[in-house]
Amino acid sequence: MAATTLPPFNALVAESISQHSQIPPEQIIVLDNSDKYCPDGIKTDQSQDEEGESLAAIFGTMAELNKGALLDKNLCTSNPDNGGHSFRSALLSATDELANLAQGRKVRYVELGPEPFKSSVIITHLINSGVHLSQYVGIDINPESELTMRAALEPIIGPDRFAYLVADFYKTSADDLPPLPNSDKESEVITVMTNLGFQEGNDLPSRLGPMLSRLTRPGDLLLSEMQVLPSSAPSSDASDSESDSDVSTASTASITDSKLVEEFYHHPEMLKFSSLVGKKFDRNFDLSPRSSPNSSAEDGYEYIFQLVPLQLSDVGEVAVATTLVSLPIPGGKGKNYVLTNSCIKYTREQFARARETQGKFGVKGWRETGDGSVVFQIAERRH
Repeated sequence: MAATTLPPFNALVAESISQHSQIPPEQIIVLDNSDKYCPDGIKTDQSQDEEGESLAAIFGTMAELNKGALLDKNLCTSNPDNGGHSFRSALLSATDELANLAQGRKVRYVELGPEPFKSSVIITHLINSGVHLSQYVGIDINPESELTMRAALEPIIGPDRFAYLVADFYKTSADDLPPLPNSDKESEVITVMTNLGFQEGNDLPSRLGPMLSRLTRPGDLLLSEMQVLPSSAPSSDASDSESDSDVSTASTASITDSKLVEEFYHHPEMLKFSSLVGKKFDRNFDLSPRSSPNSSAEDGYEYIFQLVPLQLSDVGEVAVATTLVSLPIPGGKGKNYVLTNSCIKYTREQFARARETQGKFGVKGWRETGDGSVVFQIAERRH
């Protein structure tokens, strides 16, 4: 029997948007998520310098989001007095677990989609916890990120331990990683790979799982971050427990229970991100801070947030957070809509099923923010 090839993730998302809105499918401009981050992703009339500035600005919006999250000691706690993790403390607790699981071995830290603030916090915490960092490797399709990452990390780890690959994750494997520095040997080093910033939601798990498996070897560790929807499963103290057992089958969260998700996509940096993508199609595009999301003004640009359902094999029905920006069609013939964001919002249980059924990993543990909106999943590459 011939293998079935699924349509691209964003094509499926656009189909769901059209089914659950008044927007015809032919009016939705679908981009691959990587197109927004690489020089040749979207064909425009921007000059090379303008394109470089745009990619640097896109990288900057993500960095500013993380900087703000790490500086806010109460972010995601729900109630600062209830003892629940903030975003920062949940991340540091997950980092502690990585250090424990490394079991004294030297660590090669591989970051997918590098970001300076979160990386600096994690690496500094690992080193302060007694971890010997053999090498940092950043892998990014956006060439504008390297100088910023060097400036952020070389003062912490030194230039000899900093390496970078400007490459597509899906076209890269563990064999492409740079040689270890000094006299470190592969047999003495464990790779800790991070896939943070909700990147896990940017593609089908049937594509992400094999990609992550190619980039790791048996015994390597994976730290990933997701904004999740609530489910009926109790969480209590389970966020700090180790779990190698079968995943529970808690019911899917209501797609309407999305207040925190919607607030995130209305963040000024997320509006700025969509504006930068919109400018690739229309130089005059601008989402004014004064304009309200989901605006329907006929004489302005629209920014539309929508949570739509998508059925995934082995995972079930998931919610996908989407944002669209409108582009007037010349001649007053209506509007087209650019899909600027699309990100799966699993429940925690669905996230575990996606990891364990679509790749070569087993979930080792979790750290969860006090409000339950963000989880850090720790997994181990098995075979």
